[in-house]
Amino acid sequence: MIKNTQKRNKWNSLVVNKLSEKHGFTGYYIRQCLRGDRNSQTSDTIRKEYKELVLEIENTLNK
Repeated sequence: MIKNTQKRNKWNSLVVNKLSEKHGFTGYYIRQCLRGDRNSQTSDTIRKEYKELVLEIENTLNK
């Protein structure tokens, strides 16, 4: 009996869609960048922008 020990991440779908529109990539590619499967300057930018947008949303909801 083998159980999957890999953690499933839940990405904010609104932010993923927004980044997809902004950069012209698919949502699947954006999620790969966030997971760390892709290593490039663009993927670093996507990770940084994702964190900023999620913090902005959380701050807005907490007010």
